[in-house]
Formats: sequence, C-alpha cells, structure tokens
Amino acid sequence: MLPFEERKRDPLITEEAYQVCLGTSARMFSGTTYVENREQIKKATDSLVAARRVSFYRAMSFIEEPWVRYSAGDPLEALRDRAKYAFEELQRHKEAFPDVSFKLWEPDAYYYTMLLTSWSVLFNLPECLDILAAYVSRDPEDGEDSFIYTLFSALGVHDFPGKQAGLLHEDPYGILYDSLAGSKEDQQKAMKAYLKRWYKSKAIRGCYWRERHSFKPSMHLGYWAFETGLLTVLNDLDDSGYREMNFYPRDMVDYCKAQGWAREVRERVQAMHSKP
Repeated sequence: MLPFEERKRDPLITEEAYQVCLGTSARMFSGTTYVENREQIKKATDSLVAARRVSFYRAMSFIEEPWVRYSAGDPLEALRDRAKYAFEELQRHKEAFPDVSFKLWEPDAYYYTMLLTSWSVLFNLPECLDILAAYVSRDPEDGEDSFIYTLFSALGVHDFPGKQAGLLHEDPYGILYDSLAGSKEDQQKAMKAYLKRWYKSKAIRGCYWRERHSFKPSMHLGYWAFETGLLTVLNDLDDSGYREMNFYPRDMVDYCKAQGWAREVRERVQAMHSKP
C-alpha cells in the first residue's frame, strides 16, 4: 500500500485522525461497555439512558469507519463489507432501542440518510435500504421530505411518506432535486452547481463533522457529497464535467461501475418500475 499522504483521497485528512477512528472501532469489539445486547450494555453502564447513548455511539462509529477509510484511500474492495456492517449496526441499535430514529429536520440525520442511501447503491447493497428506511422516522413532526421520498421510491421503498412534503433543506439539496425533472444535461450541470455550493450550504453548516479538519488534533472524517455519486450511477450521467471537483466520490463511482453494479442497479430499478 502507498504511504498515507500519497494514497489519501481527501486532502485534509490526517493519518492521526485516521488512526484514532480505527482505534475507536476496534474498542467497539473489545471494550466491555460496547457489547451488542441492550441488557448487557445496561449492566455495563449506570442506566438505561447511558446504555442508549453507548449503543448509539457504537452505531455511529461504524458508519464513520468506512467513511474515514474511504477518505484515507483504503482499497475499495475492503469497504463494502464494512459499509454493510454499518447498516447491521444501525439495525441492532434500532432493535435494542425501538424509539430511536433519524429525524429528517436535523441536518446530521438528513446527511446520514443521504450517505447510507448512497452506499446502498454504490456498494450494491439493496437489502440494506430497508434497514435504513426502518430507522428514518415516519412521524410528520420529525420531518417529511420529497427528495428522500423520491429516492426511496425509486429504489423500491414504496410506502415511505413525503411525496407532497417539499424539501426540508432547500439549501443545498434543492439544486439536485429540481434537476431530476430535467434532461441528463440539466442534471450534469446541476451537479457542478451543487458541488460548488455543498460545503457552504445551510444544511451542511449545521452538521457536527463540518470544520473538524481545523480541530487540534484533527478529527476530520472527510468531506463527501456521496449523493452526487448515487445520482450519477442511478441516472447514468456522464461525470466528465465534474468528476475532478471537490467532494465528488469519483473513486467509489468508478469502482461501482467496474464491478458491474451500476448497470445492475439500473436494471433492477427499471424492472421494479416496469411491473404492472
């Protein structure tokens, strides 16, 4: 493997931040506090509230791990299983604490929903989308969103609410959502506009991981608009006009195409929507 500075995909990630993340996920397997069973976690902590917090921290840590590994330039063939494990951890947490959910009005929850939806496509894990859909709140008070509804519906989750809801986070997601009604050329132009706006947008400014590259020591996970990869694959877009732009996960898209998954995803979606 190449030295860290030569292989990393995100220019701001440090080897220290990478190693800290790997150490955190390793502790999830070895630490007595981070066991999998709700009752075991409760016994290892001082209360059910603490157990829930620990369980959530474990689930989020296993989402952060493939995220950081991608940023650090780890081989993509090793990331699919780690992404799948992240979904399984989310399911474990939901089963232990059924009242937990992603509330789409929260910028972080919305970003995680986009990230995981994107991974279900880019790593060809259609079975994992149902895990995510079960974790996202369906309570109108927690937020309904037309973009999430559209993505879930296209990928086979047909009973999710939000069709008439509008967008919870117009800035920046409205750029991509509005482009879906246009041609491929319109969508490709929108990708460029979106990637230019993404990091500065209101929704992304509200996320906990933004600006962590400036922390001392750095806790940077990597800055990626994974949903641009999702839509590039799903809508078979030519990414030549934006593939070198910051925040576009081009290596993940290229790997998805090289494995034949991009074609498989589109054929599966087409077959799904052609059924009488």
